[in-house]
Amino acid sequence: MKKLCLLFLLFTIGIIQAQQPYGSYHLIHTQTAKSFEKGRLEFFSNMNFYTKNIQFLGTGPTPDVTGYNLWAVAGNVAFTYGFTKYFDATVGLRVYQDVHRGEDEEANIPDDVFLMLKAASFNLAKNRLLGGFNLKMRFPTGEYYNYQNAEYASGAVEYGLGGMLSFYADPYIPEKSFSAHLNIGWYNHNDTGIEHRRNIKIAENTSELNFALGLMYPTSMFDFMLDVSGISYLSDLESRENAGIRSRENWMFVTPGMKYKPFNWLTFVMGVDVLISKKVEFGGDYDIPMYPPWKAQLGMNIKILPFVPSRKTAAELERDEFNKRIEFFQKIVEERERSEDVREELERLKREREEAEKELEELKQILEEEGK
Repeated sequence: MKKLCLLFLLFTIGIIQAQQPYGSYHLIHTQTAKSFEKGRLEFFSNMNFYTKNIQFLGTGPTPDVTGYNLWAVAGNVAFTYGFTKYFDATVGLRVYQDVHRGEDEEANIPDDVFLMLKAASFNLAKNRLLGGFNLKMRFPTGEYYNYQNAEYASGAVEYGLGGMLSFYADPYIPEKSFSAHLNIGWYNHNDTGIEHRRNIKIAENTSELNFALGLMYPTSMFDFMLDVSGISYLSDLESRENAGIRSRENWMFVTPGMKYKPFNWLTFVMGVDVLISKKVEFGGDYDIPMYPPWKAQLGMNIKILPFVPSRKTAAELERDEFNKRIEFFQKIVEERERSEDVREELERLKREREEAEKELEELKQILEEEGK
C-alpha cells in the first residue's frame, strides 16, 4: 500500500524513463530532430515502475524471509524552453529513485539533476528530413548511486553527445503526418578513481554508445508510438563486473506507447518497456534481475508558454488544416502564373526583336536602292 500511495503521489506532482529525463519534442525514449520554437516553455513529467515477487533460491539454510516484493520506481520532472528556432534547453530533476542497497538505503529523494542543450530543426531535405545534435549532462545530487534496475549512475558528473535525424512524410504539416526518428550518441560516466567496491578503484572511464529508433503516427486525439532503445558499453564486461558496477550489461527495450491530447496545452503519455536483450540476474540466493523485463511508463506534459486559447474542436482543426493546404496550393498557382507571365513577356520581347530586325532590314534595302 505504501508503494501504491507513492506511485500516485509521484504522478500527481509530476513524474521520463529510468534514463535521463527527456524534454523538447520527443517520443517516449526517442528525441526528434526538431527544437522548440522561440519563447515556448513546457513542463514534462514521467513516472515509471516495475514490481516482482522475489524468491529465495539458495541452497543453504532457509532464512526467515523467503520472499518479498521488489519495487523499482523512478519519477522525473523537466522544463524545456526554446531560446531560438534552432536551440532549446532542458533542466530535469529525478524526484524519486529506488536504489535497494539495504534497509537504510531504499531510495534517493531527490536523485540527480540533468541538463540537455539541443540544437536542431536544421532542414536537410525540403523539410522532410531534419537534423540536430545535443549535449547531455548529469550532476550527482542524490545520496546514493550505482543502483540496480536502472541505468548506471556513477556518482560523478556525467556527460554525452548525440545526433538526431527525423523524417516527416508531410513536409508542410509535419506534426500531423507519419514520422521516423533516429538517435545515436556517446556517453561518458566519468568514473575513473571511483570505488564501488572497497579498495578497488575504477582505472578507466566507463563509456557507452546509445541509440534509439522511434516511429510515430499522429491522429487528431492520439499519437501512436513505437520506440526501440538501448546501449552498448565500450569497456569490457569483466572490468565492469570487477569494478562492482551493478548495471553492467548491455540492454535493449522495445516500447509501444501513445499520447492522449485532450487539450492543445495538455498531453498524457502511456507506454510499456519490454526487454528484448538478454535477461540477466545478479545471482546469489535471490532471483533479482539486473534490468526489469518490463516497465510501465506514465507521463504528463503541460504547455505553459505561449499561452493559447481553449482547445479547438475537431471540425475547427480540420478547417484550419484545409485552409493551410489551400494557402499552399494558392502559392503554387501564383508561382506558376508568375512563370507564365515571364514566359509571355519573353515571347513578346522576342516578337518585338524580330519585328525590329525586319524593319531594320527593310530600311537597309531602301537606303541601298536610294544610293544607286
